Amino acid sequence: MSREQVTPVEELMSKDVIAVRPNTPLDEALSLMLNNHVRRLPVVDQSGRLVGILSDRDLRLAADSPFLQETPEEVLEHLAQHTVGEIMHTAIHTIEASAPVVEAAKLMRVARVGGLPVVNQAGDLVGIITRSDLIDHLIRLLEPVETTGERPP
Repeated sequence: MSREQVTPVEELMSKDVIAVRPNTPLDEALSLMLNNHVRRLPVVDQSGRLVGILSDRDLRLAADSPFLQETPEEVLEHLAQHTVGEIMHTAIHTIEASAPVVEAAKLMRVARVGGLPVVNQAGDLVGIITRSDLIDHLIRLLEPVETTGERPP
């Protein structure tokens, strides 16, 4: 088996995960996403156990309605009145840090998700791996190795 096939998820995952609690107001979750340039927020309970996930799409669906003519301020007021727990997904695809990266890629493809929370055996959130992490890894693998300019004999 090649190195690419056995690279563990923990080598690519982000360890400093921005997470929210179910009682976090939706406007705060939106602000966290925008300010930190992330598209999904794991949702954890008080002990750090993963209980859900919130995506930027979930927030767009909660905020946008072609039938409502709301100003941006009114949309934020509306979001402030609701919590993450009301719209988060609780059927979550996860992966363990020791799993091979190829398994994360396969799961993301089959589940049609852009990222996977990484959990330990107890279900505690320890990181997140995203489609961007996988693409960056692929680029590193496929990019030609820089040479010193010398030609082989």
